[in-house]
Amino acid sequence: HTHYFYSVLRAEYTMPAHRLNNVPLALYFATHFYFSTYHLFSNLILRKIVTTYRPGMARSILYVTVVLTFSYFTAFMETLTISAYPDYSFQDRNMAYTVGSAFYGIYFIVSFPAFFAFDVEIDQETKPKVTAWQTLVESCGYGMIIMILLDIVRLSLDIPLVIGSSNVVCTLKEEIISQ
Repeated sequence: HTHYFYSVLRAEYTMPAHRLNNVPLALYFATHFYFSTYHLFSNLILRKIVTTYRPGMARSILYVTVVLTFSYFTAFMETLTISAYPDYSFQDRNMAYTVGSAFYGIYFIVSFPAFFAFDVEIDQETKPKVTAWQTLVESCGYGMIIMILLDIVRLSLDIPLVIGSSNVVCTLKEEIISQ
């Protein structure tokens, strides 16, 4: 998913560092605590909705609205706060804050309910046994859903996807564009 970060959001890290997928290695560790924090708060909010309100249309609408709103809010706040970091830049700051945050929010639209679902039976007396294999398969499925949604949005905005240092650009156009 890193390629979307660079191709669609037009973001760039300029710090000198060892890199994997053009991401400074230290940021993989930062990502872990950022995402853990985001998902902790999403779980608290979603759990409050599920345990406070009776099942029904109103609760479902509230749940979906909160997921969509908190997803955009989380993405926007990360984009806003990281923009102060001197070794991080966007080609178009306004686009990064608006469209970019909505695009980045797609990750959370899928991951917030998915993360919540991993322990949805936490208060039940008898809990179904969840295996490591089941967790792995479900996580891969969620990752694929995210990738498909990202591609749908990217293609509808007609934004080319450049992968790595390749000269091949992926678009909806019939010809392959070589840079």
